[in-house]
Amino acid sequence: MDITKLIRAGSVLILLGILSTSGLSQNTPLSINYTLPPLQNQGGIEFLTGGIGSDESQAILQEGGKWPLMLELARASAPRAEYLSDVHITIKDASGLTVLKTVTRGPYLLAKLPPGRYSLDATYEGKTLHQDLNLQKEHKKITLLWPAPKL
Repeated sequence: MDITKLIRAGSVLILLGILSTSGLSQNTPLSINYTLPPLQNQGGIEFLTGGIGSDESQAILQEGGKWPLMLELARASAPRAEYLSDVHITIKDASGLTVLKTVTRGPYLLAKLPPGRYSLDATYEGKTLHQDLNLQKEHKKITLLWPAPKL
């Protein structure tokens, strides 16, 4: 078979394949390098907090499954919940010792807590939500949802 005929016969398919491949390599999330907020350490507990902006949120969401605890913080609102920042977080171990106390810098907090039982208090605008935690080796994501403000 003449190579010219082969190229002509398949030129549309080849061209479509090239367009499809080049579009994929430029637009796929795999080619974007998201940046995590800075890692912090408090009493031997590593954590990070952030998620302001889509790049940082994507970085945290991609990384979150590798951490024992992921908190997502939001307030009920119409038509959908609003993410929160400046939430006061206190986590205590089973003996009541505070192991982490911080104020979030966005709607997410990741914490490397050892397996065990914990008490979590999260306060936003004077309203505290409480959650008892039993962390094992698997990842745990907790969404805390504050009620909508009264108008």
